[in-house]
Amino acid sequence: MRLFVPIGLLLLVGVFILPSRALQGEDSTDQQFPESLERELEVLVREGAANSSDLTRLLRMAGLYLDLGYGVYVDREQKLAAFQEGARLAQKAFGLRESSADAHFLYAANLGSAAELEGLVSAALTIQKLKKHVNRVLELDPNNVQAHHMLGRMYEELPWVLGGDQNVAGEHLKKAVSLDSRYAPAGLDLAKWYVKQGQNLEAVRELTRVVNTPPLKKRWIWERIHRPEAQALLQETISQVDVGRSNAHP
Repeated sequence: MRLFVPIGLLLLVGVFILPSRALQGEDSTDQQFPESLERELEVLVREGAANSSDLTRLLRMAGLYLDLGYGVYVDREQKLAAFQEGARLAQKAFGLRESSADAHFLYAANLGSAAELEGLVSAALTIQKLKKHVNRVLELDPNNVQAHHMLGRMYEELPWVLGGDQNVAGEHLKKAVSLDSRYAPAGLDLAKWYVKQGQNLEAVRELTRVVNTPPLKKRWIWERIHRPEAQALLQETISQVDVGRSNAHP
């Protein structure tokens, strides 16, 4: 599954996406496996965290819903419900603290993922809402890796009439990778951008790095989703490079 606008975008492939700072935290939960994430969410739900005004707990729940919807749940309705609840909690979070970059990111990532499942990502209103919150993340945190990745995906996949721009897309994707070379979603999407631009050798280098460089956080998402996709695209791209060389030297 691709997280974000034809959006395959958000997030992305998100999400769309590996975790935001709110998801990363600096605690042992970062090393959990999917099953323990589900258990953690169950505990938070039982404790009524969704009804609290505790910003940290709201962000944690929004992040858990994003991770589980993207990397664990298979049923469409379960995924959609997770993303919708994640967006609701993130919206509540930035209502409590508008200056929270994590809240804006988690809202955009969950909202974009839900919109993709509902077939609403082409709606101009949805696109503008996503851009508003991702740009707000960068206002608050100019070096936010995931926000640059999100914008790169949006500019790359949207048609020009809706604001798509291949050059701007490349700038944001390259910026994301330069900020965190271990952030697999950005590396994978930068490689896809290189392929689209006919820069296959650059794509091979980027894909090789993604395949051989596990992230420091949420390795299970990389193992389950990003590395297999990068391996398949790497093999395909290498084949294209070989064909191109053969045609150039008959």
